[in-house]
Amino acid sequence: MTNRDIEWKQKKLEHMRQEIESGQLNALRELLPNETIRQICEDCGYYFRTRLLTPLVTIFHMISAGISREGSFQSAWQMIGQSGKSGLLSEARKRLPLEVWKKLHEWMMNQIQKENEGDKRWRGHRMIGLDGTFVSMSDEPALVEHFGRWNSRHGMSRFPNARVVVAFDLETLINVGHQAGPCRRSEQELSKEPIKNLDPGDIIVFDRLYSGANLYVAYQRAGIEFIGRIHACLRIERLKVIQVLGAGDLLVEMPLEPHCRRRDPSLPKAIQIRVIQTRAKIEGKREDFWIATSLLDAVKYPKQELEAWQKKRWKIETLIGEMKVWLGADILRSKSVEGIYKELYARIIGLNLIHWLILKASQKHNKELDHLSVSATLRLAASYSLKMSVAPAWRLPLLYEQMLEHIAASKVSYRPNRLEPRMKKREEKKYPKLKISRTEWRLMQAIAA
Repeated sequence: MTNRDIEWKQKKLEHMRQEIESGQLNALRELLPNETIRQICEDCGYYFRTRLLTPLVTIFHMISAGISREGSFQSAWQMIGQSGKSGLLSEARKRLPLEVWKKLHEWMMNQIQKENEGDKRWRGHRMIGLDGTFVSMSDEPALVEHFGRWNSRHGMSRFPNARVVVAFDLETLINVGHQAGPCRRSEQELSKEPIKNLDPGDIIVFDRLYSGANLYVAYQRAGIEFIGRIHACLRIERLKVIQVLGAGDLLVEMPLEPHCRRRDPSLPKAIQIRVIQTRAKIEGKREDFWIATSLLDAVKYPKQELEAWQKKRWKIETLIGEMKVWLGADILRSKSVEGIYKELYARIIGLNLIHWLILKASQKHNKELDHLSVSATLRLAASYSLKMSVAPAWRLPLLYEQMLEHIAASKVSYRPNRLEPRMKKREEKKYPKLKISRTEWRLMQAIAA
């Protein structure tokens, strides 16, 4: 091959690379610049050759898989007008280290926090919702061995499941941390990592699963305050009342279980917490229950505001639904263990980018953050990415501002106390369920033939 042929081939490769990079989620490139991705790769010690599929292409390609309606890698590739290269894309995803995804998520959290420092805080505190969920994946032997199957009251799951604990800022609706692992690991165990990365003074809002005297001590040792429903087994009338702060508002002493102190002798015999009796509508019925908090000052932290935050905890359920339904994290597509962790990061980063767009639109056009549509933002981001890929450079800022205006106009009605039954209206197809893997089924058919 002559020098002229080599030069022509290099020019053609460069042209293809620029064409592919220019079609990657242009609507979100303002938030996640190319220089930032390159710098993070260098900081992680990941140096790459000048390939056709650079880290920039791989990162936006994996994020696009969540934003595309199908949720598959191939559909995301075809959204930018490309076809084929599934093997090259798979290799590119394997090459990109998991550490790059972690640093990318950290950079994004810090960037959003800098932009909204002090604006989105309650009495100087950042409010963090904490909860867990399951995600499913392909029935691959390596995934089954690592993540395992979940044995519920309905029986053993037919696909491997990963347990994921997520932490969201309840004001900005941005994910500030998560931890995934095999389904046999408990939510309490997995929650240690997101909590460890929170700032002192943050307040976590949680449900009963994260309650317990030993856990309250762990939160306070980390400098974290808490608001959450008490454990179902705890009887308030058995606790020693130190002070009555108001109607249904008590300062009590809560003893730690002896088995917890045997495992960790440094734990105290008892801690002081504040318990508040509140009422809320749960599944259509009004119920009285107690919430526990480490915020002991009844003047600085009024009972009514703490009750309101416990009700706002439901936001995290909505955010998990967005992550699993709108961003396709319910069923992950990767076939390897590391690929699952990378894909989960990509879906969470994609959700953060969408909520970052919503945050910018609400601030620019003075709209309520909670009332802007996530589904509309996803569609607008996808459509404006195509417009920006063919628009001249001078038009890009105008298109970006136009997109924010449309996002701000996508208002969702406020529907308090909405209750709908979890029932199916459409009939399912009359096909029998496959209770073994497809590989086992094919083998059985081959033996029978």
